[in-house]
Amino acid sequence: MISAKHILLVSALVAGLGLGGTSQAAVTARMGTSLPDTHPQTLGAKRFAELVEQKTDGEVKVQVFSNGILGNDVNMTSMLQAGTLAFTAPSTATLASLNPNFSIVSLPFQFDDSEHADAVLDGPAGRDLLASLADKGLVGYEFWENGFRHITNSRRAVEAADDVEGLKIRTMQNELYIDMFNGLGANAVPMPVNELFTALETRTVDGQENPYSVIESKRFFEVQQYLSQTAHAYDAQVLIGSASFLDGLTDDQREAIAEAAREATLYQRQASRELNDRLLAELSDKMTVNAVPLEQRRAMGERLAPVIEAHRDALAADFVADFDKALAEAR
Repeated sequence: MISAKHILLVSALVAGLGLGGTSQAAVTARMGTSLPDTHPQTLGAKRFAELVEQKTDGEVKVQVFSNGILGNDVNMTSMLQAGTLAFTAPSTATLASLNPNFSIVSLPFQFDDSEHADAVLDGPAGRDLLASLADKGLVGYEFWENGFRHITNSRRAVEAADDVEGLKIRTMQNELYIDMFNGLGANAVPMPVNELFTALETRTVDGQENPYSVIESKRFFEVQQYLSQTAHAYDAQVLIGSASFLDGLTDDQREAIAEAAREATLYQRQASRELNDRLLAELSDKMTVNAVPLEQRRAMGERLAPVIEAHRDALAADFVADFDKALAEAR
């Protein structure tokens, strides 16, 4: 004869295994970032993880692995396509290898400020870019902000296009940035960022260009006198998910994740802007900082028209037209 106690023990075991009752084991997803815990990219990832767990009532949990532990942007994007990683937030430059149209985000002097970038990237043109990832095994959610890039150098303040002429400026090993600074009359010197401090210190190059976060973290203020707020290019990241991972979830879970992505994006952008404001204040105590008026930034953009046109010609003409319309309407 089976005792009541035995029946209770068996029922508890079945429920614990998820074979009976209403309980369901949580799905655990991994998310990788390439930057440290204190960077807005990872802060945004952690907020996204909190929101996903909250909005799915604990059915989906996201573990964040920061600082490139799982690899660089290219590695982690490939892992999403293979289904071995659930989420990451690579740069638009990384995604340009999957769809060249993503490179339009980095073209010089097209965004007036962060709010201008938000309006364009959150609109139809930005949504078209995100949707283009669907046939790559990826789900594009939102654009995150890394910030505008600015020029530092050891020779003079850059207040207008003519001030760039003759400066030896280190650039990324990227054709667009090399063409950009050569187009402004500088001597572009491409090199890895880990060699840059010594090159600045020894005056092998006069200056460089980066967001405030890199200028501060790499301590370029120790070997650079001038910081000019050229905001010549906008750095964006893209929150993406693995289609194969998401296909294994319910419709409600996928909807909750999309909602979490949007809320996390608003948080991430605010965190990025607050960090940039704080870093600018700190750098102003260590360097000579000057704002470059919008009309001078636009004049630099006009000087770069042949460079911009050459790089735009490599993109889909219909998409470029739509993006230009969005830029104009948001201005």
